Amino acid sequence: MQNIRGEFSFTLGKKKYQASLTLNALRLMCNAFNVKLDSLDKWLNEDPLTAVPAFAYYGVKNKAARSGKDSGLPDFEQFCAQALDDTETLQSMMEAVTEALGGDSEETGN
Repeated sequence: MQNIRGEFSFTLGKKKYQASLTLNALRLMCNAFNVKLDSLDKWLNEDPLTAVPAFAYYGVKNKAARSGKDSGLPDFEQFCAQALDDTETLQSMMEAVTEALGGDSEETGN
C-alpha cells in the first residue's frame, strides 16, 4: 500500500487549522462518506467540491485525535460553505491533498 502522508495548515474564517493526512484520516473520511479506499481517486475526480474539503476536514480531525484534543471544526456542511467561498484556501487544500496522495508537489505553499 502506498504511504500517504501530508501535514499542512490552512485558515478558514478567522481560525487556523492544522491537518495531518495519514491512513487514519483516510479511514475516518472513508467511513463518513461510505467510500472504499480503492475508490478515492474516482471520488476525487467525480466530486472534487466534496472530496477536497473532506480530505482537509478529516486531516484536521485526525491531527486533533492524535494529540487528544478537540478539532474545533464546525460541522462538515458549514466547513464546506466556508472553504468553497475562499478560492485561496480551496487551492491550498487541493495542493496539499495532491501532494499527500503522491502527486506533483511543486506548487505547495506549506
